[in-house]
Amino acid sequence: MASKENDFTYVIIYLLTWITGIIFFVISGNDKRKKQHSIQAIILGIIGLVLRFIPLIGLPLLVLVWLYGLYIGYMASINKEQDIPYITDFAKQYA
Repeated sequence: MASKENDFTYVIIYLLTWITGIIFFVISGNDKRKKQHSIQAIILGIIGLVLRFIPLIGLPLLVLVWLYGLYIGYMASINKEQDIPYITDFAKQYA
């Protein structure tokens, strides 16, 4: 059960997307919620890397995906879960 206090670990998970996602996936142990958010951060990071190569709009899209990840992490840190379409279901399955 998640605690009632703020846990900014979730923001850190999304901070460097796939890098911190992999780190927290490995060190989270049996914490399914942190593993789920780690998987989501990894997927958002991969999406960001792919978007980066789209001419003209790639960089702004990359920044938007990164900010969206930070928002998801912040909402998780205050115990208000936000689902990322398709990705959340996948992450819950493998967390």
